[in-house]
Amino acid sequence: MKKLIFLSVISLLAVLILVHPGQSQTKSYYSGDAISFNNQLYVSSTNTNSLEIFKLENKTLHSIAKIKPYNARFNNYGNFYDAKFVIEGSHLFVYTISDFSLYKYELVSDKLNLVTSQKNTYWEWYNRVDKFGSNVVTISSKGVKIWNSDLQVIDAFTLDDVSAPYNVRAANSRFILNIQDNYLTVLDRENRLQVSKIALNYRFNPGNHQSYQNAIGQVYVVDDYYAKKFSLDGRLLASFKHLDYEAYDVAVSGHSDFIYFSNGVGIVKLNQSDLSLVDSQWTNTLGGARGWAMGLVAVYASGEKLVVFNNSNILVLDDQLRKVASISGTEEADPFSAENLFLNINHNFGSAGATINLNGGGYFPKENLTISFGGTKTAVQADNRGRFATTLTVPSSLPGGGVDIKVDGQESLLTYSIAFKVIK
Repeated sequence: MKKLIFLSVISLLAVLILVHPGQSQTKSYYSGDAISFNNQLYVSSTNTNSLEIFKLENKTLHSIAKIKPYNARFNNYGNFYDAKFVIEGSHLFVYTISDFSLYKYELVSDKLNLVTSQKNTYWEWYNRVDKFGSNVVTISSKGVKIWNSDLQVIDAFTLDDVSAPYNVRAANSRFILNIQDNYLTVLDRENRLQVSKIALNYRFNPGNHQSYQNAIGQVYVVDDYYAKKFSLDGRLLASFKHLDYEAYDVAVSGHSDFIYFSNGVGIVKLNQSDLSLVDSQWTNTLGGARGWAMGLVAVYASGEKLVVFNNSNILVLDDQLRKVASISGTEEADPFSAENLFLNINHNFGSAGATINLNGGGYFPKENLTISFGGTKTAVQADNRGRFATTLTVPSSLPGGGVDIKVDGQESLLTYSIAFKVIK
């Protein structure tokens, strides 16, 4: 019989010491999104600064895509910060953000195709992208912007202060929920007024907290002591005492009468009606070592599934909180450039037959590179940092005058050149 998470404070202390995310040596997964499309489960995360897409097949979570935004102006790759799945008609799209830009990709045959992108000109740095009701929204320190499917802003909602953008949520098109400074604030988009302000109790991280509002307006949230259910005007309707440890997300699939929450060491399943306990599951070792349950998404895909962003891994559970699949983060080098492209040569002129030293960087780690010098091509490989160094011989076939030495990345398609003068 499974131990219930709320029973043993002493055991919980031991687990906390062992698995706190700050001790993890692997890339950490702490948030993301999940969706059921054509009865298949897809998961996304940008916690590695890449947009990663995973697909559940035969109880295995496969990585099917990993991309970064390309900046043609500076010839380098940037970072993605958040992503949201959206089904439009019979198509599955992924909206994602990078700095001042919103991107829209379509997932077709497990490949991401860029549909369109929009960069703002007013220096608003996007922190999150989400879906409020039927519209995609971006969230920044300035508030919420509402977009249509053509990436046009159709409305905006200013929030006084958004120090933790992850905490801003909306289950429908009317009310915006925001957890900040130990309060849950409910805002009405129609009249732009505050409906209620509910006191909560967080001792730990002020960020990474999700609330949920059901179809009849009841609000669910978990702080570091209790899972709570409130009416829209702030009256407490039910509560459940948990282990006094760092609370994160609450999640509902919409296809059952249950609600789930994460509190680091695991997942708790409650009845929505009265928040009575149904089940619980430790996740510290369920998906591999150093698990720490943070982000949480519930979806219905061939039965209810719970996607847990579990620090060193992403974990999928069924409605009985049994493990279905997991995929672990790695300590491998990020397959993207970590710096801007550059090339250096020890001499910028020379005659045929002379040797010159060329070095450079800004390419993918371990990437195969092709150096073009006149009609001669030389193959080299970048190191773990995307850098290389090699010796070249000035080709005798070159006429006198200026010529470019060009280096092309075979995987990244990045290219850079430096001028050299041939002396006759």
